[in-house]
Amino acid sequence: MTALESPHEVDCVIVGGGAAGLSAAINMGRMRRRVLLIDERDRFMWQHVAHNLLGFPDGVSPADLRRIGWRQAAKYNVELLLGHVASATRQANEFFRVTVERLPEGGAWAGRPGPSVPRDPEIARVFSQVPEGEPLEVVARTVILATGVGGHFPDFPGRDECVGKSLFWCIHCDGYESIDRTVAVVGHSEDAVSTAMDLLEFTPRVTMIAGRAEGFEVPESRLADLAAAGIATYSCGVAEFQNRDGQIQALVLDDSGRTRIPVEQVYTVRQTVASNGLARQLGAEINPIGQIVVTSEQHTNVPGLYAAGDATSLHDHQLSAAVHEGNQAACGANYYLYRPAQK
Repeated sequence: MTALESPHEVDCVIVGGGAAGLSAAINMGRMRRRVLLIDERDRFMWQHVAHNLLGFPDGVSPADLRRIGWRQAAKYNVELLLGHVASATRQANEFFRVTVERLPEGGAWAGRPGPSVPRDPEIARVFSQVPEGEPLEVVARTVILATGVGGHFPDFPGRDECVGKSLFWCIHCDGYESIDRTVAVVGHSEDAVSTAMDLLEFTPRVTMIAGRAEGFEVPESRLADLAAAGIATYSCGVAEFQNRDGQIQALVLDDSGRTRIPVEQVYTVRQTVASNGLARQLGAEINPIGQIVVTSEQHTNVPGLYAAGDATSLHDHQLSAAVHEGNQAACGANYYLYRPAQK
């Protein structure tokens, strides 16, 4: 991989290399814009398989979809940069200045499943990295933020190997794979109650655990609904997620008896946290739960700044939606770059 030199000038910087960011990059590249996509390891590399994405009847792992996206972006001369965006500012209301730091040694995705360095020659010719010693300064006329969210899953030994195999959060994505399985839902909110009830469409063997010492945050009537549906509830936390080779085998509860509940699958329902630090730096509007506020065309309130995917107020955590939103953001950014006579 080559190292870029400062200042690096482009038409569009895209921050985040998941489905939304790659979709935006490909579509901007097809409009013959000079595009830099800055990518660092995130949850998109978990060993999960998406079965509900059109065009993949046998399913596709997001990791493989990302590799396909790399090849497709390279075809349109998109520059791919391994790095971490440390800061971003808007200069004179005309362009953006983005500072990118070099990732730690050990590979871009050190400690996580997935490749540390892309080996496909078609990709390698456009992959770059931040030079040693100093951050890279990038000057861009537009920015698309596809920074995603965090916090879907609790932290426990072996967690990353379980994601997508026995640990889930989205019933729309993975409920079909729960048919006739023994499933536990960990969560204390109404969303968690709804998830547990909805899972009955796939399996009668559902248990619900609050996942915290404070118990559930729903009316007693909702707990009665669960009981009437045959769903056992436990108003406590989880002390241990027993697992091996990606398969959760049991949950040990944080109760007086350290109850052990055998399971085959676990759904966790938690409030995710949008990665909105760069959006805040650039003055983008953020809603009360931390998402970047965008229009249906993915515009933020800052001219030239767009956002797509799970970090936005329009998210629904589906790959298909992320691809659509990335395309919409690219269309908006491309239009912004047109000369007045073209509009």
